[in-house]
Amino acid sequence: MPAHKLFFALRPDDEVGERIARVATAEHEARGLKPRLRPSRIFHVTLHYFGAFSGEPDERLVAGARRAAAEVVRPAFDLGFDHFTSWGDEQATRHPFVLTGGQGLEAVRELRDALVERLVAHGLAAPERDYEPHLTLRYDKRRAPAWPVELPGWVASEFVLVKSPQGLTRHDVIGRWPLQGSARQGLRG
Repeated sequence: MPAHKLFFALRPDDEVGERIARVATAEHEARGLKPRLRPSRIFHVTLHYFGAFSGEPDERLVAGARRAAAEVVRPAFDLGFDHFTSWGDEQATRHPFVLTGGQGLEAVRELRDALVERLVAHGLAAPERDYEPHLTLRYDKRRAPAWPVELPGWVASEFVLVKSPQGLTRHDVIGRWPLQGSARQGLRG
């Protein structure tokens, strides 16, 4: 049985994922970089990462995560990206190349915090550190230069619980929770 990762995420639909890949490819090529992007079908913004498991994730953990997620009440919202950048120090052998966003991801941070609050209330661990919401496009041995971009994301109308078998480039959605209201309500409130 393969190892699995388990995490909550926001995911674009196929059309938006392909649009992000087209823009990222064009931006890479314009700067003389090879795109080598991850498949757009697995593009996502992580809300909470539970970790990697040697086999299937623990059923009690999944059940607790589902109960906590069902208690999160947040409005739908627009999210967008404003920078391409790569992370990691010079000694790292693998640098994630990501899309990030300041204000364009503020509602993601708020949803993440609300979800973590409910997870902790159900006895599950809080993340070890706060992290910047991002969408990973690829990995590279070297860092790449950062540059600004205006890239609308999508209307986040749900968040999902994903189980990802390692080595298969696949994300299996094992739970979905809607975000209520319209995107405009999410931006105002």
